Amino acid sequence: MQYPVDIVCYRCAIVLPVLDTPVGRAAWWRFMEEHAYHPVEILWEHSEAWERIDIDFIQVDSDISSDPSLAEYASDDWTGRPLALHPRPVARAVAAIVTRVEEAFGAREWQAAPGDAVVAEWILEVMDFAPPPGAVVDAAAVRARVAAVEAARERLHQAAAEPVGEHFGALLKELLHTLPSAVELPVQELIAESGPPASPRLWDVERALRLTQHLLNHISIR
Repeated sequence: MQYPVDIVCYRCAIVLPVLDTPVGRAAWWRFMEEHAYHPVEILWEHSEAWERIDIDFIQVDSDISSDPSLAEYASDDWTGRPLALHPRPVARAVAAIVTRVEEAFGAREWQAAPGDAVVAEWILEVMDFAPPPGAVVDAAAVRARVAAVEAARERLHQAAAEPVGEHFGALLKELLHTLPSAVELPVQELIAESGPPASPRLWDVERALRLTQHLLNHISIR
């Protein structure tokens, strides 16, 4: 009897299912080629290490539309490979914030105020971030994606001035401090860095906002 096995690279934040099929073996060899000297770990179904896997991790062959299929990952033609392997410092920093807040939820240490859920839902109106790394972009697409990032950050800034609870207010300020400003994401530079996939800097911030979106969903229903 075979048990489900996965392998994770913590440096690149990517998880691969280990499957005994032709495409599965091809994906395994691709993983070993790309991550042989990175911090990797074998994961069994009940491995404690799963607790270190947050939603910023790319999970190959998952149900998430922005993650690659096993065949895409194994292929030389997967355009998302450069972004998948590129460091994501902003997303990793936000992932740490999200993990800490969710642990506070679990320990019942998060003190919610009556207006928190309403403000969280208001922020979510301008947030929808799950771009696949393999998406091919042109200058117009980069401009649109940067505009979406700026709209989300502006809504977070406006929300920080709303009468929310102490914990939610502190979270919003920390997120705004962690996310880059518009000055740090100049459109022309991001266009120059893009092609065929988006700029790594842009995708990193989009992943960070996806994590933020996930956390705000939790707050909106508390």
